[in-house]
Amino acid sequence: MSRNNSLENLHPIMRAKINVLDTNLTLKKSPMRLFEGFRTPQRQHSLYSQGRTKPGAKVTNANAWSSYHQYGVACDYVLFIDGKWSWNDSGKYKKYWTDLHLMAQDVGLVPISWEKPHLQLAGLGLQTLLAGEYPDGGDDSWAENLQDAIYSWPMGAPPPPLSSQFERPALPNNIIDEQTTHPLYRVTARNGLRMRSGPGTNFDIVTTLTSHQIVQVTQKVGDWCQIDVEGDGLADGYCHSGFLVLNS
Repeated sequence: MSRNNSLENLHPIMRAKINVLDTNLTLKKSPMRLFEGFRTPQRQHSLYSQGRTKPGAKVTNANAWSSYHQYGVACDYVLFIDGKWSWNDSGKYKKYWTDLHLMAQDVGLVPISWEKPHLQLAGLGLQTLLAGEYPDGGDDSWAENLQDAIYSWPMGAPPPPLSSQFERPALPNNIIDEQTTHPLYRVTARNGLRMRSGPGTNFDIVTTLTSHQIVQVTQKVGDWCQIDVEGDGLADGYCHSGFLVLNS
């Protein structure tokens, strides 16, 4: 479970603030760099377990879904000196951490006293995030990443609910579900079934379907079946009907 410092998985508001902060840090010649942004709940749980149920020192007080990282509204900054990451906050390095926190607050990011690298979006409450209420202005890369994290969470306490902003708009009432009108067939050829560009062996081979693969038959042309592999109602090619059986 590796760390992620990609900006695209963060909320757009968070991204914008990090860009300004990075510019200010560069102008000040600070060695502080973005170490981690979005963090999967699995990684959060693993970090939380350290020093509790796993060997090592405690590194966080937040379990999965109790950290702002899972919602794409937090990040960690760490010293990057001579090509190496450093958490040293003593002696001559102390001022870099102080400067980081001051500059972060100037752009609307809040540090927390017990985890110096951590910065989070100001004005958000954890209970609000846990209720599935997220900042406005989210884009697809942030929303889809968070949605994947929620769907993939397999253990412990349930993840927060999906926000209504993730819901796809309903289809118009006059749209027919084409998938329900096309029967499903199963490939019975042991070594796979050739799909051709037309209904006959004189047509080019498009691909080979695997044994037991499920496809939709959109229409029949003699001994040949027009095949929809993707399930989107569009024809992908033709297969001989002798190697297809109705899937029950």
